[in-house]
Amino acid sequence: MTKKITSDKFILVKSDEDQNQNLHFWTYVSFLACTVITFGALLTVSEVQIWLTGPRTPQVTFRLLATRSSASVLLWSPHSGNGKPLSEIDITFSEELGNPTVCDGKELDLCVKWLKDKDKTARGLLQVNAISSEDQDAVYCRMHVIIGPDDTQIDACIPLQGDQLYGGPITSTQYWPSQNNTRCESPYVTGLGGNEGIVEPYWLTSSGNAIFVPPDVSLFVSQNETHLCLTSKIQEPYLPDHSGTVTLKYILCSGSNPVITHLHTTRNFIPLPRDIPDERMFQHPIWSTWAQYKKVINTFIINDFAKQIVYYGFNNSQLEIDDNWEFCYGAAEFFNKTFDDPKSLIESLKRKGFRVTLWTHPFINIDCPAHTIATKNQYLATNADMTRTLTVWWDGIGGVINFTNPDAVSWWKGRLQNLSRMYDIDAFKFDAGEAAYLPGAPEIGKLAGSIRLQPNIFTTEYVKTVASISDLKLAEVRVIHRNQGEPIFVRMSDKSSIWSIENGLKAIVTTLLAMNMVGYSFIIPDMVGGNGYVNIPTKELFIRWLQANTFMPTIQFSYTPWDFDEETVQIAKKFTTLHFQFSDKILKLAKKKVADGTPINLPLWWLDPSDEEALTIDSGKSHGQSLS
Repeated sequence: MTKKITSDKFILVKSDEDQNQNLHFWTYVSFLACTVITFGALLTVSEVQIWLTGPRTPQVTFRLLATRSSASVLLWSPHSGNGKPLSEIDITFSEELGNPTVCDGKELDLCVKWLKDKDKTARGLLQVNAISSEDQDAVYCRMHVIIGPDDTQIDACIPLQGDQLYGGPITSTQYWPSQNNTRCESPYVTGLGGNEGIVEPYWLTSSGNAIFVPPDVSLFVSQNETHLCLTSKIQEPYLPDHSGTVTLKYILCSGSNPVITHLHTTRNFIPLPRDIPDERMFQHPIWSTWAQYKKVINTFIINDFAKQIVYYGFNNSQLEIDDNWEFCYGAAEFFNKTFDDPKSLIESLKRKGFRVTLWTHPFINIDCPAHTIATKNQYLATNADMTRTLTVWWDGIGGVINFTNPDAVSWWKGRLQNLSRMYDIDAFKFDAGEAAYLPGAPEIGKLAGSIRLQPNIFTTEYVKTVASISDLKLAEVRVIHRNQGEPIFVRMSDKSSIWSIENGLKAIVTTLLAMNMVGYSFIIPDMVGGNGYVNIPTKELFIRWLQANTFMPTIQFSYTPWDFDEETVQIAKKFTTLHFQFSDKILKLAKKKVADGTPINLPLWWLDPSDEEALTIDSGKSHGQSLS
């Protein structure tokens, strides 16, 4: 219960019966509420000191500045040294909502509502509340909830105050720290707004603060070197619900350093993997047909590729038959003109010691007989008004499976499982899955499930589906959203055969760090030397790429060492052997990731979070205190 006294002081008392503790909110007004002449806006400035009398509760200080269309909230915590606030959040509504007033927030630390003139119905609401946890980390988290009418836009901008920022979306040019990945406001959706296939709404600062946004927020994000701004609005690609409101909410945590805070938030807000994926993929290289052969593949080429790998004495985790094995995209059947006897081919590969995986995707092109079946049974995703199912992707025009439809999932999954049984395929390399490929993008089509979870739920359900196709845990994806619990490999997007951070060699290190920071440690870096789309890799680039790759979880080849010379072959053997020798350590780290959320590849600052230089290094990674 909240009691407000007309005085220069008032006291707020809240009782938490579950914890058997009293919360005394001593409030003193720095200078009394005053009226701002402009548009008659009411400006309230108050400083709120909070003492929590429970055994683990810290002293926290709020300072609130609210107008008819905005609020500024400053929060100091026990870890806020030198008078520096834990957070300084500027909240704005895109229109005036009314006069701000303190509201009764029985279970809240802070509650402000905006009333339209004398109307008692709140048009806007700000709530801040502590989140309890069982950890003993001295990390304190608060949920911020801001609600407004559904025709407004809510912005919350968080100044970095000189901190380094880590986490956020994965992009082709991946700077580290993350505040250098500047971006204009864009939807936080897989494949849209410059995003690639990973857009986890989690950020960590070098001073030990973390920001996490729950999944049911219509989230847009912008950022630069000084601010991270979160926006919620009902606008493409998000669809309206029937609530008549728009909500922005996020969790803000504070700890004494980023390591402690990250481990706390990982345990409490980001799922831990249920298990590690296939061990052999951590030990030996993947060999893919893609970069070397692109779409020019057939039985002879693949058999010859396998013979070369064996002849030069390299180990393998599997051989990957990439794009252009199907007779049409989505057929889930081999093209008999280039693969006249696929069963014999796969038997031959297995006699040579290879497991075999196939590249696949969620599309069914219009020239495939399966497209007619999928359309008739409503297995394909539609646009917003459900008038069309076609989408454009890099290999043509077709439909995309609606992974929020259980019948569609069962049909699509069953076809791949039948293919596996028929030819003894071990697993699949899954491509695409971004919500941007849904029909009608950026006005994303309507899916099953909660409106507020769309459209990223498409990516989430896609990954859940592909992770369940086989028990072998060999599957790999290039998109993922809130699927940290899946024991699945996540590969980086295609990299160019160049040295720079602009989607080249340097980007594999920064991308590795960024993916680990948002909860994904079972990573497949792109193929050694890159994809060779414009230029094939040089010998030096190939070797340096392999060296950078050696202590990462996996190695993937397509261009081969013998494409260059015998010296390159010997160097490659040296580093693939070193990778195998180190794989026991990587597997231990993978199991530790499952146990407590510690990333496999750590940023250098993990060893000393107070080292200012380490906080900005973008060219190194660690595996803990030792490599033993």
